Amino acid sequence: MDRKMGASMCAVLVLSLLGLLMNPMTANATGKIAVIDMQKVMRESHAGKAAMEKLNKKFEKLREELKKKQEELKAFKDDLEKKAPLLSDEARAEKERQYKKMLREFKDQSDDAQFEMRQAESRTMEPILKELEKIVTKIGKERGYSLILENKMPGIYYVAPDADITDEVIKAYDELKAKEQKGKGAK
Repeated sequence: MDRKMGASMCAVLVLSLLGLLMNPMTANATGKIAVIDMQKVMRESHAGKAAMEKLNKKFEKLREELKKKQEELKAFKDDLEKKAPLLSDEARAEKERQYKKMLREFKDQSDDAQFEMRQAESRTMEPILKELEKIVTKIGKERGYSLILENKMPGIYYVAPDADITDEVIKAYDELKAKEQKGKGAK
């Protein structure tokens, strides 16, 4: 599913949910709505920072490999351009085929690196997001929210500061992870 279609579906879902909340027959008495900035949670929570650091190290390693390959490709091309006038037509054609092959291999390697990063990001973030979902649900129930939305969703243009529970979620998540670390240390 492409991003535009996903964004449109999110907007329709948000509008539908808001419509339900506005309907006195389906909304509870409070109809409280909160928002959360999940990007901020990932940037500022201890577990999110650790996960991002791990991903950044992997990204840097892949980037360095690609940079090295790109430099080899450039050196080959520069050498080909310098020597081209001295080469026979057959030798020049062979060098150009070699260059095109190297270029395709570089593109494939680049595509593979991007896919690998998306997979690593998914594997790293999925457990964190599952834990955060539990925390957000708990906070939502405790504080009586009818709906908690992602602050950066399409269609959300204004959020009252007191409706933003991001900092509360970060604090609760950091406390959960600290308890888990203490539990591991006690074993």
